[in-house]
Amino acid sequence: METLLADLQRYVDGPLAEMLTSMFGLEDPAQARVLLAGALAAVALALLLLAWLLMRPGRRRNGGRVEDIPSRLSSKGAVLDMLDAAGRDVAVRCVITRAGRRKLQCDIVESSGSTPQEGEAATLLFAPATAGGSKTNSFSATVSKSDSDRLVLEAPHSFGYVKRREHVRKRVMDQQFIRVRLWVSSRDSDFPFQDAQPDVGVNSYAQDDSGHEANTVINISNGGMALSVRNQNLPPTCISGVPVVMNIFLFNFREKEFIPYWCSGEIRSMEGGDNGYTRIGIAFNGSGTPRDDGCVDWDTGNSYPPSVR
Repeated sequence: METLLADLQRYVDGPLAEMLTSMFGLEDPAQARVLLAGALAAVALALLLLAWLLMRPGRRRNGGRVEDIPSRLSSKGAVLDMLDAAGRDVAVRCVITRAGRRKLQCDIVESSGSTPQEGEAATLLFAPATAGGSKTNSFSATVSKSDSDRLVLEAPHSFGYVKRREHVRKRVMDQQFIRVRLWVSSRDSDFPFQDAQPDVGVNSYAQDDSGHEANTVINISNGGMALSVRNQNLPPTCISGVPVVMNIFLFNFREKEFIPYWCSGEIRSMEGGDNGYTRIGIAFNGSGTPRDDGCVDWDTGNSYPPSVR
């Protein structure tokens, strides 16, 4: 080893130093040795930086372990959607504020009023991420503690990928900015819907005996909407599978007035009834343009109305 080091030293002090001296026009061989040392240090630093870039966690192709996803979401401050017991609507939006090995603490950002209770299973959705070599956007966990501001979950027991809806639902928090008139009827260009009394109505300002002020719009999207209707206001013809015509009024904050839109659809689901209200799920299948004679011209080429596009 000593012989090898001595040979290297003689090479650096000899031919290599002479080559650098003549190449850069140096007068003192010591300057060549300093230049060589700086070059070697720069090469070593570049190799160290390259090794760090290749070995850092973010460069791993499999994206790390799925067990690390909650801590990653917590560090990003990502908002998660927690589904209701039926796995259909978002019950709570929350942020993971503490991600331990056995518990997850989540602060509630927004709640629809149906917060999961202790002992219930919950499914949480987040932006797709790669972990364990596959893509995931959800995990399931058991609620161990629940109150109005915070949830504590057990460690996730499964991860998966849930296909989100084609159309994102927008929950209607304030009923004063939306009104609905609904007829259980197929679309007909010769029927004066504009002048007819609706079979079901939603209007928080209604002061008559129609009962429209008790009904609400749960959510609305490009593909449909969900209503909560008092049972005594439901006509007997309102059942799953029947066509409907709707006149939807959305408040325009710029123009400070309600803008009416016409759309047709179909009742896809009817649930509940035990609490005095029934949830009606409606899918849009067309939009309409009102005429001066009170009738509506229908455009069957649109699968959803332009009102919420």
